[in-house]
Amino acid sequence: MPRGQDLLDEAISLITKAGQSDLADRLTAQREKFFFKSLAGVPLANKVKKAGTALSGDGSDANVMAVETLVAEIEDKADAPGTVLT
Repeated sequence: MPRGQDLLDEAISLITKAGQSDLADRLTAQREKFFFKSLAGVPLANKVKKAGTALSGDGSDANVMAVETLVAEIEDKADAPGTVLT
């Protein structure tokens, strides 16, 4: 089940290499939450990894905003009561 965490680790690495350490730090803070230790976090972790891949190839504002949007969504969902119960 650590797949969500693995994907998140890859995303964090890509985002850090793209020079967006603030976004990477925000993701790191979410990593140990149960949301990413369960299957619930896998789809979002995969989305942010894909966005991180795009960001590492092209640091445009659009790619930064895509990652920022996903990080905000992760923060909301990982902290929402009952999220991991589904």
